[in-house]
Order: sequence, then C-alpha cells, then structure tokens
Amino acid sequence: MEPHSYQDTLTGISNRRFFVENLDYRRQRCVSHGDNCAILFLDLENLKVVNATYGRTVGDALLMRVAKILTRHVRESDVAARIAGNKFGLLFEHLNGDQVENKIAFLFSHLKGEQIFHACERIPLGASIDYCCMGPQDTTDGMMARSEFTTYGANGRAA
Repeated sequence: MEPHSYQDTLTGISNRRFFVENLDYRRQRCVSHGDNCAILFLDLENLKVVNATYGRTVGDALLMRVAKILTRHVRESDVAARIAGNKFGLLFEHLNGDQVENKIAFLFSHLKGEQIFHACERIPLGASIDYCCMGPQDTTDGMMARSEFTTYGANGRAA
C-alpha cells in the first residue's frame, strides 16, 4: 500500500481511510482490553461561502489552518484526520466524558483565537463538534453514526 493512501493530499494529515481503520482497531481494543475511546467530528462552518466569496485558495488555506490547529493540540496517541470536504475527525483514547468536553472547549478556544485574513479582511473560523464515547458494545459503523447525537455549536456549548 502506498504511504499517501492514508494521508489527505491538501492538509497533510490523516484521511478518512486511516481514521476508519484506526477507529476499528481502537474499537477492538475497547472490547478486548476495556479501553475507552472518544470520537469527535469537527465541521468547519461556511466553507462553501468562503470558497464562493474569496476563492478556493482561501478555502484551502482555511482547511490547512484547521488541520494545523488540530495536530498541534492532540497527543501522539490520538488521531486527527480530514474525513471529507469540511469535516475533520478526532480519536482520543483514555479520556472520560468530562475530559472530552474539556478537550472540546480547549479546541474551540484555539479555533476562535485564530486569525485568517484575505485582502485585509478577517475571515471568521466557525465550527461545530459532534462527539460520543465508545463502549465495548459499539461497532465502527455505529460510532460513526452515533457521534452526531451530541452537537456543540460555535459557542462551545451543547446545542
């Protein structure tokens, strides 16, 4: 298998394929060892508007900035991946529910603090985060679907 088959070509971080395979591996560890894992999906808001207003180059710069923020603020044992267009996925091991919510608040604070400018105009960086914690009874497909039950909006509070 080619090394780039697990890497998003635009952002340089892991891609959906790597994310899903790693999620399945961690699910198996959860079952066999009782480990816990949290899955987060971050949706970058208004990417279509940014692309339409400023061009794809600016939209791409926004995606690359988010990828840098995520990789800068995850542990080596965690996974940050670009799942699709404006969606990123994060896998965290050994975090309980409170720790996951603290991590979400931490990520929001760093996303809000980022400044992206184009032609002297500030482009807002908005996002929402969906998450859930994995249990031994969960399946990979179930985790991907269940993660959308708890949504955090741009203010970092549960919706």
